[in-house]
Amino acid sequence: MLDEADAQRAVASMALGFTPRVALLDEAVLMDVTASLRLFGGLARLMQQLEQRLLAFFESNHCSALVRRSQGATSLIAMARLRMKAGQGAGPQQRVADLPMHSLSAARPHLGVLERIGCRTWDDLLRLPRGGVARRFGAELLEALDRARGTVADEYKWLVLPEHFEEKIELDALVIHAPALMAGALRLLARLQAWLLGRQSGLSALRLTWHLDKRRDVPPIGELEVRTAQPAQDLRHVARLVAEQLAQHKLPAPVHSLSLQSLVTEPLADAAAATASLLMAERKQGDSALELIERLSARLGEAQVQAWQPVADHRPEHMQRWVPAQGALKSIAASANLERARGKKDLKISAIPVTRTEALYPSWLLPQALMLAVAGNSPVYQGKLVRLAGPQRLEASGWLMPDLPSKPPAIRDYFIYRSQQAGLLWIYSERLALNSSGAGPRRAWFLHGFFA
Repeated sequence: MLDEADAQRAVASMALGFTPRVALLDEAVLMDVTASLRLFGGLARLMQQLEQRLLAFFESNHCSALVRRSQGATSLIAMARLRMKAGQGAGPQQRVADLPMHSLSAARPHLGVLERIGCRTWDDLLRLPRGGVARRFGAELLEALDRARGTVADEYKWLVLPEHFEEKIELDALVIHAPALMAGALRLLARLQAWLLGRQSGLSALRLTWHLDKRRDVPPIGELEVRTAQPAQDLRHVARLVAEQLAQHKLPAPVHSLSLQSLVTEPLADAAAATASLLMAERKQGDSALELIERLSARLGEAQVQAWQPVADHRPEHMQRWVPAQGALKSIAASANLERARGKKDLKISAIPVTRTEALYPSWLLPQALMLAVAGNSPVYQGKLVRLAGPQRLEASGWLMPDLPSKPPAIRDYFIYRSQQAGLLWIYSERLALNSSGAGPRRAWFLHGFFA
């Protein structure tokens, strides 16, 4: 999935989680860890943590990588020793003066001439007159030797990660089916993950854009957005969401390139440089409930996956409503993050205040209350009913009715009745105005629910 250039950039991005002084030097990544040794407990522990991050990153992206490291008094000495390791030459204990000329980048264009005049090591070249070496090979070679010896200071343009991630890649071939875009998207997601680890941040939203062939009479681009309830550094779940959405798209024209942009990120206190795990928290088996709902919403559509939400209303039929589950989970995840930030170990999430009540509510509520026949002043449903409990008075009118213009006031008395055929019933009567004869209140009875 990752080529050598992508792997080098990924290593450099993750190295920024350990030191701000990181640079790309030829085929290697240069780190100045002098100011970070005390924070991470010494060089050995720092490099051990970095290697663990790198191995976990390459494993999660299905790449095999051999990580080598070397150190030296100067960057060019460390680079030369690293090249000797890669070529199975002498180890770090070799004297600097005995390092071969091909291990110095500035000497590589002149290796043929240097070999013919007998210069095979750094020390051989230093024994020659400096003026002649400068006239024959240029001042860059002498300057590189001086930098390697420490007589001239190393100067590098240290790597700085951008505030927002935005990259574009050209595809190897034109793509005509949206699911086939996933190969390019995975390359971009691997770069994004390395950027997140370097920034010690988590991703909550991104935008994937595909650029269409301009020779067709279609819009120049197409795009999709992916949002998650919780910020993540391990983007395997995000990759699954992208794949689900791409499977539902149909490309109007061939695609020649892809762009990926981070929309919402946030710093993580337990990011890669602060924990022994590549992930924000210790990895668990299987997907969480949040991830499952996000995958189902991406596959079936947000409107098809719903969750109930409590509503502050006295009327039983309006005490809850159904909303898209993905939107409801964002508020739950936000509450979870707030509690976690406060350092509480036992997380308790409550959408509404818990109040005690003596009311008994049924297990099943009818979508519409069923008006019942009346015998005398008592309701009838599949035969005679026996009253067991009640009344429980409910009155919702005036300022208690948020939708009063569209709904009549609710003035009810609820009772629990027993039916020989239907079991326990939840029935209410409406207290209406006096009838025309003034004989007394006229009651209308309604079946509203069943008890288990």
